[in-house]
Amino acid sequence: MPRPVDIVIDFLREQESRGITHVDLDEPARTFLNFLSKRKAEPSASPATRSISPTIATLPAAAAPTIAVAPLQTQGNSKAERLADLRRQMLTFPATHGLTQLRETLVFSQGNPDAKLVFIGESPSHHDEQAGHPFAGAVGEKFDLILKAMNLSRAEVYLTHLVKFRPATKNQTTNNRAPTPAEIAAFLPALAHEMTIIAPQAIIILGSVPSLTLCPTVQSLDSLRGQWHSWNGIDLRTSDAPSFLLTAANTKKRKFWEDMLAAMEKLSLPISEKQRGYFLSK
Repeated sequence: MPRPVDIVIDFLREQESRGITHVDLDEPARTFLNFLSKRKAEPSASPATRSISPTIATLPAAAAPTIAVAPLQTQGNSKAERLADLRRQMLTFPATHGLTQLRETLVFSQGNPDAKLVFIGESPSHHDEQAGHPFAGAVGEKFDLILKAMNLSRAEVYLTHLVKFRPATKNQTTNNRAPTPAEIAAFLPALAHEMTIIAPQAIIILGSVPSLTLCPTVQSLDSLRGQWHSWNGIDLRTSDAPSFLLTAANTKKRKFWEDMLAAMEKLSLPISEKQRGYFLSK
C-alpha cells in the first residue's frame, strides 16, 4: 500500500502536466484528502452482485453535493438518440444541481456510440472547451497519434470526461483546475448512465482523478497500473492523462503504451511486432 502522500504527489504532478497552476483546497477538498489518507483497501463486489449505479458511497459524506441527484433516465430507440437525450439533460445539469463553480460550456463526448473501447478523462481543459470535444489542442494531437499507433481513430472509439464542464477559477484564462469532490460525486450518475448506453467491452481511464474515483480501492495511480479492474461490470484499465505524454520520457511513454497494448489484446485487435516494440530502449 502506498503512502498517502504518494497519492497527493501523483495527483499534483499530473495537474502540473496539464497546465494547472494551482489547486483550490476548499473544505470539501481537505475533507476528501483526509478521507483518502485514512481509507483502507476494501474488497470489491463481484461482477454478479455489483449494481450499475455509480459508487458515490466511496466518497466522504462531506464531499457529496448538497442537492440530491435523481436517477437519470433517457429516451430513444438507438444509442445515438439516448446519448442526445443525455446531452440535453447535461446542458442544465450544473444549475439544477447547485454546481456554481463550473463554466457554462458543455463538453459532452465524441466518437462511436457502438464503440468497444471507451476513454474517460478527468474534465475539459481550455482547449477542449474551445473545440467542444474531449482531448483537443496539443494534447489531442498526441492522443490522435496514440490512436493511430493502435490502428484506431476517434470515429472508432468513444471519448468522454468524468466531469463534463470545465472547472472555473477566478480570473481564469487558459489555466485549469481539478474538479472538486462535490463536482465528481454529482457527475458520477451521468457517467454511469452514459456507460450503460455505450456498453463497451473495455474502458481506459486517463489520469489519477478518474482512476482513483472509479477503481474499487483508493491507491496511487502507479499501484493500480498493469492490471484490469471492474466498474459496474465493465473491465477497465488505469493510465496517465495524455497531457502527461507531452513531456514524459520514453520509459514513461512505454508504460502508457503497455496499457494501450493490454486494451488491444483485451479486444482481440491485431498487434504487430512493430507495435509491441514502441518506446522500448534500443
